[in-house]
Amino acid sequence: MPQVFKNLQWKLVVIFSLLILISVQLIGVTFINFLQNFYTDDFIASLRSQANLLSSPMAQALEENKSENETKKNLDNLLKQLLYLNTKNGTTTTVEIEILDELGYVLSSSTEKSKNVGKKNLRAQNATGKLDSTFIRRDRATGKDYQIYVKQLENANHQRVGTIYIEASLDPIYTKIREIGKLLIKSSSVTLVATAILIILLSRTITSPLKEITKQATAMAAGDFNQQVAVKSDDEIGRLARSFNYLAAHLRRALSQNEEEREKLETVLANMSDGVLATDHKGNIIVKNKWVEKMLGYNISLGDRLKDVLPMEENVTFPFEHVHEEYIELHPNNPNAFMMIKATFTPIKRGEKELVGLIAVLSDVTEEEKLDRQRKDFVANVSHELRTPLTTIKSYLEALKDGAINEPDIATHFLNVADTEAERMARLISDLLQLSRLDARESYFEKQPISLEHLLKPVYERFSMTCKQKEIVLTLSIEEDLPIVVVDRDKLDQVLDNVISNAVKYTPEAGSIKIKAEQHGEKHVQVSIEDTGLGIPKQDLGRLFERFYRVDKARSRTLGGTGLGLSIAQEIIHSHGGDIWIDSEYTKGTTVFFTLPVRSEASGMD
Repeated sequence: MPQVFKNLQWKLVVIFSLLILISVQLIGVTFINFLQNFYTDDFIASLRSQANLLSSPMAQALEENKSENETKKNLDNLLKQLLYLNTKNGTTTTVEIEILDELGYVLSSSTEKSKNVGKKNLRAQNATGKLDSTFIRRDRATGKDYQIYVKQLENANHQRVGTIYIEASLDPIYTKIREIGKLLIKSSSVTLVATAILIILLSRTITSPLKEITKQATAMAAGDFNQQVAVKSDDEIGRLARSFNYLAAHLRRALSQNEEEREKLETVLANMSDGVLATDHKGNIIVKNKWVEKMLGYNISLGDRLKDVLPMEENVTFPFEHVHEEYIELHPNNPNAFMMIKATFTPIKRGEKELVGLIAVLSDVTEEEKLDRQRKDFVANVSHELRTPLTTIKSYLEALKDGAINEPDIATHFLNVADTEAERMARLISDLLQLSRLDARESYFEKQPISLEHLLKPVYERFSMTCKQKEIVLTLSIEEDLPIVVVDRDKLDQVLDNVISNAVKYTPEAGSIKIKAEQHGEKHVQVSIEDTGLGIPKQDLGRLFERFYRVDKARSRTLGGTGLGLSIAQEIIHSHGGDIWIDSEYTKGTTVFFTLPVRSEASGMD
């Protein structure tokens, strides 16, 4: 299709021009036919009226019994009169008139040297069946048309006595019609050009606003919604422009709201502590946030299948039609470590039935799982730790009831064992109550400023005698000019007693224990208790502060430990704003470190 026909303005110009051209042509053809029929009929009527004037005299001349010469002379005179009437009526066409007898032979002709006189006129003879008749003859030699008029001559008794034959050229009529046709063509051309110009001007009033709307719509399609079309009329085009402006403003507001919602959603996804994955109806990932990769420990690409990304059970099938929860256990980089993730799958539906995707929210429930396991272990351990001494006490009491009480040596031994187990149970209950108060933040701390020397020296002196008995070398080293700390002395004594007593218990004879205090950064001091005891296997270091956890359960119970000492020590140190940790090498010894914040100079006392 030519480029011009892709333009609405030119389409309108061409269409309306063709309509006008066709209309003018139809009107012209109709008008020309009307003129031709009108002039032809008028010409025939003129011939008929002239012939009718002389038809009676001619019939009379033919009926009179005169000589042939006299009859011809009379007919010639009548022909001259007929030609005169023709000329008088303004007929400019060439006219040939012949008078025929009743048999069709030419008696007289208007042409002086006519060769038809005395001959039969076959054309007139073919028309003798009617009173008068007209038809058009075309000369094959010249191609010209002639109007033929045949008038039957009758006497008073209505008997045919002859015929008037008139033949006239139609060239003058055709010439006049051609001139009128040329004039019509010229006027039609001028009208067509003027109309085309007018259509161009009028079509611009339609196409210009449409072009402007198209331009603005193209800009909107490219993402620019700050478009307004000038409204210059109140017709359909003006209403279209107003509707377009309303649509642009509405889309601008809607997109602005969508952008705000998208930014809010991205902010929420970016700052969520949970991992989020969204999929399409096929289970392919289409949305993710940064936490999901950090949580899982590997990269995820958009388009990956959710089932390939999450290590789920084989019998799990997608898609989920209802909210579904799945717990996934991961072991990132360490088979002994684990991460528990709760994956909540929520289907995304269009309407009530059509499933278009799902959202997976991954929550790290490792700590909750650990706490749950610790609670279960704690209950089991408490039950076990209480049941063991109670079972022992009950067994010895039953033995005494069965008669052992009558044997003083055995009875004394049984009572001593029961007393030891009762004391152990009392210590366990005391430790449990203290831990409970520390967990509930109900334990009261009476903090006072004190130097590290005044804190550590009494503890050192208290354990010196015990270490001498086991031939263990106990030393105390305190860095000079250490700042004052603000602590609850009784609670810190409990921590030191617990840690040093463990060192004494697990350090063999001829071993050593070093107590050391030094500066640790600008705001803390560090206390360390280093022994040359049995040491702790590396795999157990991470669990030493768990409640009831023992590296060597049998030996710990023999030595009287409850398994809660380090847990209590950790809670006390943390309550003072410090930290505690253990470094150990199996068979070579263990060092326990803890830090305490120094007194703030601004507050004087904390």
